[in-house]
Order: sequence, then structure tokens, then C-alpha cells
Amino acid sequence: MNADRLVEAYLNELATAAEGLPAERRTELIADMTTHIAEARADGATSDDDVRAVLQRLGDPYEIVAASTDGLVQTDVPPRFRPRDFGAVALLLFGPFALLIGWLAGVWLLWTSDRWTRPEKLLATLGWPIGYGVAVVCDYTLSIPLGLTIAIATVITIAPLIPLLKNGRPGRSATRAALAGATPATSANS
Repeated sequence: MNADRLVEAYLNELATAAEGLPAERRTELIADMTTHIAEARADGATSDDDVRAVLQRLGDPYEIVAASTDGLVQTDVPPRFRPRDFGAVALLLFGPFALLIGWLAGVWLLWTSDRWTRPEKLLATLGWPIGYGVAVVCDYTLSIPLGLTIAIATVITIAPLIPLLKNGRPGRSATRAALAGATPATSANS
């Protein structure tokens, strides 16, 4: 049954195109399109060519999704720092001065947060250990003056924390779709 595969491929492409929509709207859109296809097939569109014609009349899935977002506005929602996010950054920065317990607490807060990516977490975790290691190497092995050693170690320690301050992404996305009051269209050809 090639017609069934055509319909399945079309609905999969529609689902992919609709990933950016709110879950309820995405489910409604896919259900509506599935109903349209089922009705057309029940009315006699059974051959592969008939099904292709039905799908062509419905339109490109990406265009359908674009048309169905009437009334939806994409807005950038600035990420809000939660108290635990401030705590993670502060403890990563100042925690080693509290017998390393504070730094360990900061690492735990960092890795249990959904705000940052894994590479950002890894860099921030390694900031203090690498900074301390560089300070030891600069001071004892390379005999670099203490002031320059402290400056280098500080930059190496703080630099990985900068992305944590500017690149937070609550819920893995800083973009949200907000209803503007209008009811979205069901499809391009409805």
C-alpha cells in the first residue's frame, strides 16, 4: 500500500514542521489534516495518484503550519535568572574560599539546572581547578611574578562563567509562542 506510506510521510513532515507550535495547537492541526485525508480517501481517493493529488491540494506541510500560526506571535522571552541560578554562579566563583564546600554546592546546582548546555556546565565546572592549576604552574614552575599569576588565574577562572551569565535558556528555549487573541486557522485551504 504505497498510498498509506504517502500519507504517513506527509503527516510525519507535517509533525516536523509543526514542532514549534504549542503542543495543543500542533495536535489539533495534525488531527484536522488526518481527518481531511481520511475523508478524501473515503470519498474514493484510493489509488496512489489520487492520494498524491489530495496531498498536493492540501499543500506543503510547512506552508500549512505557517498559515496555521495566524494569531500566534513568536516573541523572545528574556531568560529570567532564578535564585538557584544566581546561587550556582556565585558558589562557582566564591565557593572555593569556603573550604571548597561552597564550590561543590555550586557545581551541584549547576549540573542539576536545566538552564545551561552541557559544554557550558563543563567549562564552568573546570574554571576553578584549571585556574588554580595555572596559578601553581605560573608561580612555582615558570616563576612568573605573583601579580601576573593572580591576574592570569583570575581570567581563567572567571572566563568560563561569562556564558552562564548571558546565555541562560530556561526550558531549553528562550523563544515562546504567545497567543495574540485571534483564533489560528486550521489549514491553508480550510
